[in-house]
Amino acid sequence: MSASAPVAPTTTEPLVRAIGVTKSYGGVQALAHADLELLPGEVHALLGENGAGKSTLVKIIAGRVQPDGGELHVAGGTDDVSVVYQELTIVPALSVLDNVFLGHPIVKPLMRRRALRPLARRHLETLGLGHVDLDRPADELTLAERQLVEIARATARECRTVILDEPTATLSDVEIERVFAAARRLRDNGCAVVWISHRLKEVFELADKVTVMRNGRHVSTDPTSALTPDELVARMIGSRALEERGRVARVRGEAQGPARVRLERLALPDRFAPLDLELAAGEIVGITGQIGSGADWVTKTVAGLGRERSGRIVLDGEEIGNGGVRGALGAGISYVSGDRARDGVFLDASVERNISSMVLGEVAPGGLLQRGKERSLGERLGRLMAIDKRRLGSRAGDLSGGNQQKVSLAKSIAPSPKLLVLNEPTRGVDVGARAEIYDHLRKLAEDGAAVLLFSTDLVEIIEACDRVVTMFRGRVVRIADVDGLDEQAILRDILHPQDEEVAA
Repeated sequence: MSASAPVAPTTTEPLVRAIGVTKSYGGVQALAHADLELLPGEVHALLGENGAGKSTLVKIIAGRVQPDGGELHVAGGTDDVSVVYQELTIVPALSVLDNVFLGHPIVKPLMRRRALRPLARRHLETLGLGHVDLDRPADELTLAERQLVEIARATARECRTVILDEPTATLSDVEIERVFAAARRLRDNGCAVVWISHRLKEVFELADKVTVMRNGRHVSTDPTSALTPDELVARMIGSRALEERGRVARVRGEAQGPARVRLERLALPDRFAPLDLELAAGEIVGITGQIGSGADWVTKTVAGLGRERSGRIVLDGEEIGNGGVRGALGAGISYVSGDRARDGVFLDASVERNISSMVLGEVAPGGLLQRGKERSLGERLGRLMAIDKRRLGSRAGDLSGGNQQKVSLAKSIAPSPKLLVLNEPTRGVDVGARAEIYDHLRKLAEDGAAVLLFSTDLVEIIEACDRVVTMFRGRVVRIADVDGLDEQAILRDILHPQDEEVAA
């Protein structure tokens, strides 16, 4: 991603001013005197740990949640605020065109849909989706494509305040740069753009100003140019995060004995060509590539989602039949989906019920639920994933996106899998919690599990993995030890490898 010098913010009245805003859910205080001021003509990063109150403050600004106290002034009212939420609001059964203009004020009951087509095409093309059929149902798109359609809907509304909550969490570097360009255009047109991300590299490349929140409170607001990454992390979480991040990044696993998992000429039509890969117990192997590279489908196929696969998956010497996710789980393969809202958690169930859902035989022997066992399991795995004990009884859908991701991870490790397969494992998770997740993945590996993960976050690949598989247009470019590689080397592989390296 190329850097671009930010445009100086316009000095004028704020479009949004929140002063001392408070909000509680039951006995949990989400916001405690939160402050935020958004000026036109600037990209304003909003940072903080999962549970710091960012999502609650955004929902209040957008009019979706009523505050308990404080002052809120929004120029033009909430109709002049457009939000891309971390959990997508795309309607799967509707077409791409209908999703782009869903809820748009220009759409009238008798309006001809063909009049909307050139407008939709213009907004989609700026985000690299010019090739997508406007009449295609949204549920046929990849998660990354759905994310970009959601961003196109936000830009099409032409509101003066645009809030982007983890907009790049499922995107590769090429797509991220397109979203950056869209954010800069909004800024240059006088909008206030809020950028919420746990990827600090994005913040320093894009944002003019940074506000940090912690425990529902305003910590600081400064020009981005006056800060360093370590200063930001310390403000968000404290010195423990710096120590933990450095410690985990230096840990590397050692393969334990012969291969525990063998992928032999594994392939999925129209997704990825035959590949061979071995994973030993105690090893974490990462797979990465751009959207359309097929890298994410390798993990999905191993987890049982690629029903038309060919080749063999062998675990502990036994071939895994093509029995779908249930068959894979029965064989000892557990999966963490990249789309947590749709596949990762039961939003209407409690946190502890989510965690126990993968091991019902353990907590409900004979079909009778034993609450003590469920609570004990929830507390143990919640502690490992840094989930607040007070939230175990909360509805999972009421948690922040990052905390939902931690619930999805806790649920998937409950069966003590032989092979843990993950798709974007730390999507929307803050810096400190990422370190804790990497640490736990390492402990699982040290206990004898093999771990296979897909991620578009190259820093994550380098920090969490022992080896990396790079892919380009459905084919493996190389399989290499992470030691000795940097982001640039991996990026070269997945963007423009030598033709002979990926030749059929």
